[in-house]
Amino acid sequence: MKKATLFIWVIIFGFIALVIFQNQTFFLAKNAFRLNFGVREYPIPELYNAVILLVFFFSGLIIAYLFNFSARFKARRTIKKLNTTIASHINELAELKSEINTLKGIETPVDEQAETVKLDVNATQKIADESPAENSADKTLKYDAPLETANPAGDDEKESSDKKE
Repeated sequence: MKKATLFIWVIIFGFIALVIFQNQTFFLAKNAFRLNFGVREYPIPELYNAVILLVFFFSGLIIAYLFNFSARFKARRTIKKLNTTIASHINELAELKSEINTLKGIETPVDEQAETVKLDVNATQKIADESPAENSADKTLKYDAPLETANPAGDDEKESSDKKE
């Protein structure tokens, strides 16, 4: 892909060089003009046409950059918000998985485990003029059920096997 891009740029610059070389009389001719704003007239000294074209080309690049400036800041803010949302969802998912495992009896509840899983959400939430979103995972209630009542279906099977004996 990089070779193809390089090849395309070589073709473009070759074409530009060919146009300039074949039209040297136009690009190397000097012209002087005046800027008239109605109130005051500004004379511009004699410059080559190539220099005038380059000045207008680069001024167009600067104007396009400035018009795109606000859109880039909005995009950065949106990316920060989305990364914050992703981080909070990952935290909530980790807490819910540990809660499911605790209820199944696979692992014992450890308070330190939740602290190691949490991501640094507050670092990405420092966006100007906006309050950080409340994390719904912090509101979840955790409770420990006794192992005997954790699986009601298992109790029914135990009772039916006891009755058969």
